[in-house]
Amino acid sequence: MTRALCVSLFALATLMSMKGHTTNLIELEHYEAKQLVSSGKILSLDVTLSRIKHFCYGKLIDAHLYREDGKWRYDLQIKAQHGQIIDLSLDASTGQPDPYRSLPSDCRAFEK
Repeated sequence: MTRALCVSLFALATLMSMKGHTTNLIELEHYEAKQLVSSGKILSLDVTLSRIKHFCYGKLIDAHLYREDGKWRYDLQIKAQHGQIIDLSLDASTGQPDPYRSLPSDCRAFEK
């Protein structure tokens, strides 16, 4: 099992345990995500990344697209400017974080 797969499985298990219940999460394949972008149901990952740099800038390490409770969600791992690894969950249709959860403390906007 690759490190990336282990990290992804761990993140998924952590997310499910944080919610306190088992959720039916479905991860999509690349071609399925492209169809959702083409139909306007979600933003592309590139557009999402350009939007998040205004509140949590860094290098993308890992990204997954899930449908949960009828909504599309990007789960991202970002390596911040000072080396911290940040886990973000964003609404895939808007590129915005969950308004009911605070951003990780290591999130910083892009600095020129």
